[in-house]
Amino acid sequence: MKAHLSLLLIFTSLTYAQQKGTLSTIVLPAKQKMHLEYPLLENYTIRIKNKSKFELGVTQFTREKDSLLQKHEIDKEDSIDITLQKGEYLQFENRFLVALTFEISINIGTGGTKKRTPPLSAQRSFYLENNTAQTMYLQIPGVMNPTLAPFSRSGVDLPNGQPIFARVNGENLLIFTVTDSLQHGTRIDLATLINSAINRK
Repeated sequence: MKAHLSLLLIFTSLTYAQQKGTLSTIVLPAKQKMHLEYPLLENYTIRIKNKSKFELGVTQFTREKDSLLQKHEIDKEDSIDITLQKGEYLQFENRFLVALTFEISINIGTGGTKKRTPPLSAQRSFYLENNTAQTMYLQIPGVMNPTLAPFSRSGVDLPNGQPIFARVNGENLLIFTVTDSLQHGTRIDLATLINSAINRK
């Protein structure tokens, strides 16, 4: 980015950016996350173009209690515009085993009249565990479609009412719905949920 913008990039993993005029090209390594923040800007819009063959996960946060504002899944070769205010930042996530490449460009002072999305209430942070020797395919509508390898665990942060489906024998089975009774940090055994869903049929 141009020096007069006084930009600050905060990385949680090894990444590199190559300047291309008004665009920055970023490569996010496999299974890594990256934080992107411009703390000196009051109001700006980031255009994100996914140049990869896989989905790019993007989550918008506010620094106030690190509250989650919005989650996005950018399909391959797709792009979105995200408007941020001062004190907000983006987290990019690569859930795949190959590096993802995307481009970003900044427009300062745009989208100021856009209605702000309030922080999601009653978020539940917990773990989904695959304690079997089989790969499990999940669908979390509007959030992501994670694949859990055998004997693996995935941390999620979801709002109350969020359904979770499992792909079993070509069919999507509702195995769980997040409620406020779920304790933060709970470990959920997916095999048990899937067996219960199958027996309910």
